[in-house]
Amino acid sequence: MNIAAVVVTYNRKVLVLECLNAILQQSHKVNQVFLIDNNSTDGTYEYLKENKIFENSNIVYKKLEKNIGGAGGFFEGMKMAREMNFDWVWIMDDDTIPMTNCLENLLKANQMVNENISFLASTIYSGEGRLINVPSLDNSKVNGEEIWHKYLKYGMIPIKEATFVSLIINGEAMKKCGLPLRDYFIWGDDTEYTNRLTKNFGRAYLVGASSAIHKTKIAKSNQLLYENDIKRIKLYYYSYRNNCINAMLYRGWKGVMKQFIKTWYMSLKIIFSKSKYKMKKIFIIHKGVCDFVLRKYDYKAIKNRFNI
Repeated sequence: MNIAAVVVTYNRKVLVLECLNAILQQSHKVNQVFLIDNNSTDGTYEYLKENKIFENSNIVYKKLEKNIGGAGGFFEGMKMAREMNFDWVWIMDDDTIPMTNCLENLLKANQMVNENISFLASTIYSGEGRLINVPSLDNSKVNGEEIWHKYLKYGMIPIKEATFVSLIINGEAMKKCGLPLRDYFIWGDDTEYTNRLTKNFGRAYLVGASSAIHKTKIAKSNQLLYENDIKRIKLYYYSYRNNCINAMLYRGWKGVMKQFIKTWYMSLKIIFSKSKYKMKKIFIIHKGVCDFVLRKYDYKAIKNRFNI
């Protein structure tokens, strides 16, 4: 099988070098690595060149003219991989460090399943060994019977959605379902895309034997509550806007109302916490939600385009 890896990076030259080395040292080799640099300003290219990473001819480096976010970066990298007709595309952030047999175990899991697979996800741990980036379980039934335990003996459970932290995506699924929504910029693009894949192509599974470490700075679900970098707070606008859009796309108004309740609850948590920059955080949350309500993003066009 022809397998490509796609890594998106922005100003994390040390981490992305560790990530790339981990990919190149896999027990099952990849045929190509597409490294998308979101216009880094920390000397990423020079640092990687100094550490001789580009001596490996399988690495294709593309520096974008501006930072278009993780969503835009994955769009560009996955587009390049799709055009070259790879069987599987392995995607991850630049702070993802896959174990040596991570890819091998994902591919072994695919051989255990007698059905069309849209994607397979690794089990993700924080640097402290805590389980993070946990996908949503697929609770659907076939002929009235639950299916979640069907491949449990192989260490696999069906999931509906996952984050872009060590997933292998079926090349045929990418051809049928398109690419991630690049104008999401950051956050929520992975949730929308993986939902789209499982809805329109085939099931997905979490693979217990495939593992990676996600060296994220904030390995907690309530990231905004713990965010102390004032420059990053404005980015959470996309999280709250995009989560509302995803709720509407895949769960309807009932899902949107649940998202609104989560938003109000987070606002209250921030107010009564010791969190820094409280008012700025609350403003960003409600700006994202209000822009969804005011239709600053045409989610109906997405529904029509991708048959959601």
